[in-house]
Amino acid sequence: MDKLDAIASATKQMTCLVEDLLFLARTDATETTLTQEWRAIPIDELLEDLVDFLLPQAQAKEITLKLDLLEEAFVKGDAFQLRRLFSNLLENALQYTLPGGTVTISLVSQGKFVAIGVEDTGIGIAPEHVPLVFHRFWRADKARTYREDGSGLGLAIAQAIAQRHGGEIVLSSQIGVGSCFGVRLPIAA
Repeated sequence: MDKLDAIASATKQMTCLVEDLLFLARTDATETTLTQEWRAIPIDELLEDLVDFLLPQAQAKEITLKLDLLEEAFVKGDAFQLRRLFSNLLENALQYTLPGGTVTISLVSQGKFVAIGVEDTGIGIAPEHVPLVFHRFWRADKARTYREDGSGLGLAIAQAIAQRHGGEIVLSSQIGVGSCFGVRLPIAA
């Protein structure tokens, strides 16, 4: 039975990897401007739903998951892709934050943009690694000890989705203090 479980696990990992690579290839091949089929997405509600979904995972790790949404905001886009972007950021934050730590999601309007922050009190990222974190398949050696099953594509996918939606992701981090991923997306007209 152990061999079948190992085969099933490897198959699932390979399927996820292929799906992620196909997503990135499609993103590379398409125009990066907003698509007309997109609709106004209440990003504050999307973030609230994600926090509700991830709260049991945070509680199991004894991590405080805080939501600091000052207002409601709408962005034009694809709800599935936006959920994936923030899910990747939040799951990473939970993965690299030690028990007793905190992950905070914040949202504020900045003119024609909405700024969403995903901040953790985790292990942090070395300054020399910050420019590399969005590269496909790149993972810091220290990160491998916290998460062995990752492919190194999560942040590349998050960045591709943000860019596809006319936005950007920036990162500030300090070893032993934590990281903050800031996402700016245009507000829906």
